[in-house]
Amino acid sequence: MKQLISATLSEEAAEIYNNWERQQKSKILSELIVKENSNLQALKALSEAKSRTQMIIHQAMIRLYTTEGKSPLVLKMNDTLIGNVHLHNYDW
Repeated sequence: MKQLISATLSEEAAEIYNNWERQQKSKILSELIVKENSNLQALKALSEAKSRTQMIIHQAMIRLYTTEGKSPLVLKMNDTLIGNVHLHNYDW
């Protein structure tokens, strides 16, 4: 079913839209909406997978730290994962 819409575009979006071929604007816009929706769903899935992976790595690092202390592996993992998942122990 086709849907007639009305939208207020930003200046940048309007400039892009106005440069599209006249008879193709609806088709292009429809394709972009479908594609962007797929992209958003994929990004959401990746973000959720990243969060689960970070939690598993965090739990593994804590277990490793509590059994091995500041072993070379723990220190290397912590340095490698700074800004992502790392142990916040400021007395190292």
